[in-house]
Amino acid sequence: MALPPTVAVAANALAERLEAGETDEALIVELAELGQIRQKDLNDHRANGAVFTPYSIAEELVREVGINVEDSVCDPSVGPGVFLLAAAEHKYRQGEKVPSIIKNLRGIDIDPVTIEVARTTLQLWAFWRGQEWLPVDQLVVGDALLDMPVDWYGHCDVVIGNPPFLGQLKSETARDSIRAETLKERFGSCYTAYLDESMLFLLLGVELSSENGRVALILPASLLGSNSSRLAREWIDQRLPLKDLWVGGRSVFEVAAVEVVAPILRERQSRNCRVVSHESRKTIEIPAVADGQWSRLLAALNGTPVVNLDGGEVLSDQASVTADFRDAYYWLAERVMESDGEDLRPKLATVGLIDPFRFMHGQVQTRFAKQKFDRPVIEIERDPPPKLSKWLDKKLVPKLLVATQTRIVECYADSDGGLLPSTPLLSVIPAKETQLWHLMAAIASPGASAWLACIAAGTGLSQTTIRIRASMLANLPLPLPSENWDEGAYLARKIQEETPGEQIYIRFGEVMNQAYNAPSDALLAWWLERLQKKQP
Repeated sequence: MALPPTVAVAANALAERLEAGETDEALIVELAELGQIRQKDLNDHRANGAVFTPYSIAEELVREVGINVEDSVCDPSVGPGVFLLAAAEHKYRQGEKVPSIIKNLRGIDIDPVTIEVARTTLQLWAFWRGQEWLPVDQLVVGDALLDMPVDWYGHCDVVIGNPPFLGQLKSETARDSIRAETLKERFGSCYTAYLDESMLFLLLGVELSSENGRVALILPASLLGSNSSRLAREWIDQRLPLKDLWVGGRSVFEVAAVEVVAPILRERQSRNCRVVSHESRKTIEIPAVADGQWSRLLAALNGTPVVNLDGGEVLSDQASVTADFRDAYYWLAERVMESDGEDLRPKLATVGLIDPFRFMHGQVQTRFAKQKFDRPVIEIERDPPPKLSKWLDKKLVPKLLVATQTRIVECYADSDGGLLPSTPLLSVIPAKETQLWHLMAAIASPGASAWLACIAAGTGLSQTTIRIRASMLANLPLPLPSENWDEGAYLARKIQEETPGEQIYIRFGEVMNQAYNAPSDALLAWWLERLQKKQP
């Protein structure tokens, strides 16, 4: 396979300089840049999820995972070979001989041209460091998830790389039906329709690992807490548990503004996990997590207090928790209009109009169905379609509305049932209307925000936001009946219906922490700080 002309020109120029005896240490950067030249030739990196990694990031992860002399290193999405290049340089600086290093490097990629770029890069490196043109035999073309060489399984000391990302909502459509069925058969219950493909590579990494193997693959941060990856995380923790977490943030890749992390899997030598931030250089150490609860590590890095909510029942025991369906959105879109003043028609509620204890209708502008509204209302015909009529009967009742993209829970009590929510708002409808304010107090409490943030850190649009799913909220523990919870319900209503001072918020937070048997100044301060940022 011939190199692309742009890469060939650069590679030939490097070869001539090396044969002329050039030894400048900066050559490592120029070798890595062969991959960047290849990337510029590609126009479809977004479609196939392939984004090449800067050498500095590969170098950083190589240090974090720990690569020793004579370790076999495998990149299951090798691309132009930047991780193998960083691993080779690291091993060389440890004193390993160049022929041994090259022999212990393995990689696979679906693109034969990019494989050739990787092979050329490593051959140039070998000549630079060892003054010998060596064959690079263990770079192969294939779909790593389905075509991995059999003799690699269980024999890779380090598995490292940056597998392709295919966003959760796009994953199923990005896979043809035959491949999807094959992947389902290959990975069993860990495979789900909306699982990002990069998570399958992490499963593969565990299978490739030797007895004392380590795995470090760059993934979207959302996979730390997404429901689609839960079974995969649990499976991994039973075999090669999460030991550390490298947090890359949003600035790692120039062409893909996505929050990324690299779970580092290895046998645990201690009960603690390290969390390392690439952007801030901050490192923390916290107790190890279990059962796939990886998002707790990111939450800890973000300063989220650890909470253990003491309760008996969960929210779904006392209320229905639902997300609205798309048909309702389209029906609302055809009937939304601007209110002309006093109006008895149902008000439209959107995510942008829900703040903590506040419904911002008429106070802030909202966008809905590609239009902007100040006071959107819904014009309902006399005989709506049966499906929508049933939906209206369920929704035009007293309920709680919960925003789904948030840093702390944003909840509003629709006490008279006059609001119609649009997706992706969640509706919480109490089994007993008299419990409306008690449930409001529980959902809006500092403990609930911290509990949800620990479960779903990284699933939102940024590292510090969470995406609240109906199933997640339904499992929120409720406090045991107490005077504290009663007072919390009273204060929640007072906060929503009046214009309270800061002391009422503080008191609400204190009594709800006590209701959950989790009195904590740190938790209260954390919640108040984020609450203040949402105040008008």
